Amino acid sequence: MDAFIAGLYLVFDPYVLMVMVGAAAFGLLVGSIPGLTATMATALLIPVTFFMDPVPAIAAIVTTVATAIFAGDIPGALLRIPGTPASAAYCDEAFALTRKGKAQLALGVGLMSSVIGGLVGAVVLMMATSALAEFAFKFSSFEYFWLACLGLSSAVVVSSGSTLKGFVSLLIGLFISTIGIDLISGHPRFTFGSTELLAGISFIPAMIGMFAISEVLRYVASSDKGRPSVPKQSMNSLFKGVGGVLYKYKFNVARGSSIGAVTGVLPGAGADIAARVAYGVSTRASKDKESYGKGNVEGLVDASSADKAGLAGA
Repeated sequence: MDAFIAGLYLVFDPYVLMVMVGAAAFGLLVGSIPGLTATMATALLIPVTFFMDPVPAIAAIVTTVATAIFAGDIPGALLRIPGTPASAAYCDEAFALTRKGKAQLALGVGLMSSVIGGLVGAVVLMMATSALAEFAFKFSSFEYFWLACLGLSSAVVVSSGSTLKGFVSLLIGLFISTIGIDLISGHPRFTFGSTELLAGISFIPAMIGMFAISEVLRYVASSDKGRPSVPKQSMNSLFKGVGGVLYKYKFNVARGSSIGAVTGVLPGAGADIAARVAYGVSTRASKDKESYGKGNVEGLVDASSADKAGLAGA
């Protein structure tokens, strides 16, 4: 408690608060642009924070990461193009709500779920840091293998349509990730003599290609008559109707936050896997499985709270 009170004095310093406001604006800008991830926002911020004192520097980095991951929900909901990898887990759900004229609700639920999940993650970090650290240290290569399998299988489970097609898509994605220099042997794999492929296929162009380009091609190829319309929507208040949704799905908020806090503390498993696992669990546990992928706010609540709760653990 003494350390917590001392931390409050440091954080609520006017200069630190001013730095956090600037970092929040920067994180929102970078996160809302598809392809510019929270990791890239942090990397761009490092040269600036290098010349700062430790407390405002850490505050700037943490604020940037948190706001950038939330901002990734904005293009995901409005354009079906996730701004960050964590947003990809529930991008289709948010965009389906937008097509129903509920973009304001999708963003509002995502925002408030993120805030609650972040607070839960912070409380867990304060109260159970030692226990979670000991739990994380016990993970060996076997546990990491099964954790990776859980995250990948969750992606297959939540994919709309045929499960077989989802599994084939997963295998294609795993194949793409093997292109480049093998980390163990240092031998090039599937480069076909191309020096450009030695670095592999990075995540940003892959995400832009699969989401942004596919959405543009879908829009161009569809006729005006058959094109799904997105109604004009008001963004006057993101909080309208959000309280009722969160009260109805309060158990989902608690479940998603718990999954995120536990997943985030594991080295190498952050907000991305937490969102995938929480969305998969939500799909399996829901009584209305058929509506997932078609604008079900329940999955949005689970995944949004999970990825932000995972930040504190990470």
